Amino acid sequence: MVINKNFLTPQLPLAESGELEYEHIGEYRDLIQQNFKNLILTIPGERTMDTDFGVGIQRYLFETSVAGASSEIKSQVAIKLAKYMPFVKLNNVLVEEGEEEASLRVRIFYSVPTLAIDEFVNLSFGADGRLIS
Repeated sequence: MVINKNFLTPQLPLAESGELEYEHIGEYRDLIQQNFKNLILTIPGERTMDTDFGVGIQRYLFETSVAGASSEIKSQVAIKLAKYMPFVKLNNVLVEEGEEEASLRVRIFYSVPTLAIDEFVNLSFGADGRLIS
């Protein structure tokens, strides 16, 4: 008996699964969220074949002004979304200082009108630049 399942892509980070070799994403909402996070977290220049890809949000950790970092992050996210994910509409970007010194919390609200998706990405960075959540 053959079971027909529609999988869009492997889930990142890769994790083994009993059913398939790796866990997979089967919903467009989850795929868009994964791709959005990749775009936000990739530092420009990190992908050698496309050095413009990515926002590199962790680069803004040591900005002296949260307001300045907020406007720059919002600008970069809008530019990169227009180029790499034009089907996504940026709704809002909230940037706050974290509880530790030089830590950062970023919440990005977006929508995909063609799929009736309203979603957000919540990212917290520690003072060392590591993604906490």
